[in-house]
Order: sequence, then C-alpha cells, then structure tokens
Amino acid sequence: MNKKIVGTLLVVVMCMVSIVPVVIAQKTPFVINGYVSYANGTACNEPVVNITNTNTGESWYAENASISNYYQLVLANGTHLNVSETLKFEVTSPDGTQSKVVEHTVDKSEVDDGGIFDFNISLGAMKAQTWYLTPEAKPGDAPTANDGLEHVKDNLMHKGSGTGTGEYFNLSYTEVAWFYADTGAECELGFGDNPWKAHIRTEAIEDDEIGRNLTVEICRLEKGTGDVTVIASHTEQLTAVGSKYLWNITCEDNVSTSQDFSTGDWLAVRLSWDCPTDELQIYYKAEAGSDSYIESPSTDPGYPIPELSTLILFSSGLVILAGYGYVVLKRGSEKERR
Repeated sequence: MNKKIVGTLLVVVMCMVSIVPVVIAQKTPFVINGYVSYANGTACNEPVVNITNTNTGESWYAENASISNYYQLVLANGTHLNVSETLKFEVTSPDGTQSKVVEHTVDKSEVDDGGIFDFNISLGAMKAQTWYLTPEAKPGDAPTANDGLEHVKDNLMHKGSGTGTGEYFNLSYTEVAWFYADTGAECELGFGDNPWKAHIRTEAIEDDEIGRNLTVEICRLEKGTGDVTVIASHTEQLTAVGSKYLWNITCEDNVSTSQDFSTGDWLAVRLSWDCPTDELQIYYKAEAGSDSYIESPSTDPGYPIPELSTLILFSSGLVILAGYGYVVLKRGSEKERR
C-alpha cells in the first residue's frame, strides 16, 4: 500500500514539474484601447494609431476599423512593456489633417488590471510654427552647438516674427551659421517623423555660385552639452537667378534619428555652403520680402510646450485610470470580506 502511495505521489510531482514551465512561460496580456475624436468632438473613424515603447524602441500599430473610431492593441506584459516604461501614442486622422502625440507612463495598477482602458484621444488641427532668422544674438541660456566647426553666426531664431535691424550676412564654405529658437523644450515632446520647410532668401546666384549647394539642417541640441542631432535636412543645388530669391526647401526627416525632445533640449538650425570662391549672401531682415524663416511640420505639438488641451487630456487620463484601478481593488476587497 505504501508503495502505491509513493508511486502515486511521484506521478503527481512529475506532472507538476512538467506543468510549471508552461505556466511560467505564459505572458500576461496587456490591452490598450480607446476612442479617437476630431478637434470638434466628432468621431474620427479609422484613425492611425502608432504606439511606441520609448524605453525599448519597439512600436506597433493598433487595430482599427473604417466604421469606428475605436482602437485596440494587445501586448504582453513582461515582453513588450514593464511597469514605469513610457508609451508614446502618435495618432493621425486618415486624411492626415489632424494629429496628436501623447506620452503615458505605465504604472503598477494598470499592469495589475491588465491594460490601459478607455485611453481616449482628441486630435488637434495641424499647427505648423514659424521661426524667423534674425541678426540678434542667441538666447544666453541656449547651449552653443557643439559641432567642432567655425560659426559665422550664433543667432536667435525668433518664433512668429522677425526682429533686429540687420539685413543680411555672408556665409563662406569654411564656416556654418547657427540659429537658435527663443527657448528650449519645457517638457518632453515630439514632432513625429515629418519634413520641415526652410525658406531661405539669397542674393542673385551667378557665376561660380551656380550649381553650388546650400544645406539646411534642423537640429536638436542636447541640454547642457550642445551635442548636435540632425533631425531633418536637405541640400539644395542653387540654379542661376538674376535677383534676390526665396528658396523653398523641404528638409526630409532623418530616419536614423528621432524628432523627440527631452526637457531642456534646444531647437536650432544650421546652414552651410560649399562654394570655395564666393560667399553666399543670406537675408534675414525683419520685413516681408527680405526675410528667411523655418517652418515646423504640421504635427508640431506646440514647441516649447504642448498646447494646454494635450496636457489636460493626459492629466485627465491619469485621474480616470487611477480611479478605475481604485474601484477594481475596492470591489475585490469587498468580495473577500463576503
């Protein structure tokens, strides 16, 4: 009889040992869902929702439908994300006219509940911003671009309008010109992966200047160090023009970097010219017809700080999710007491 009992126990133990690895291998599902609406509150059907784990760089597109503004993504906790990691939501309407970029940090209650539920997102109309090159010195608290090159200019790039009394500057092939935004990023934000526009006004292009290249680079300068990351750029080959001319240049996204800014990072623009015999005269006078300026993509969140509605939405989401987690825990406790 004892032998039978021992044999039975051995079989049970062996079964348990074989089952344990399977149980351990299972991952807990983590569901993310919600609804997307346009700025006017109407439903945005078939939204494009891209969610990125900024800690790992992995990204996924949420499931959606043409007849609904609902989106859903199912991930695995412990594989795709963990507590305290940050998810970036990049949401765009199907026609590309409205968008929103929101970041959210995963907390323990969400992992315990199995996901982020009803994370609703209200899109905003595309709002490109404009920065004008100026003859004024850069802001005192802006880090100087640490690129190891000679700077002919380290000037201000003023948002919304031109300033100062200067008319133009000369750019040689041995130097670069830097222009810095009025202020650094006041919180973490991102421009997506879209192109920027540069509108650079030059003198007439003649003789040796014809066929030479003007390069425009949109950059992120790291807080404190001034280390340079090029987020978008374009090299324009200039053709012959007989008078002052405005070059409209599209700076394409740099796929090897991101257009994400941390708090304190600085937006800046670098100009360079490759003609060894003639300097390029670039205008930055504060009047129409004599100015040069940079235009951010339509997905601009409102640098240096996202628009108030984005912050309200984010904060409201946290409050709602925290409240939901509290209700779930409270109900669980009541059931246990019963």
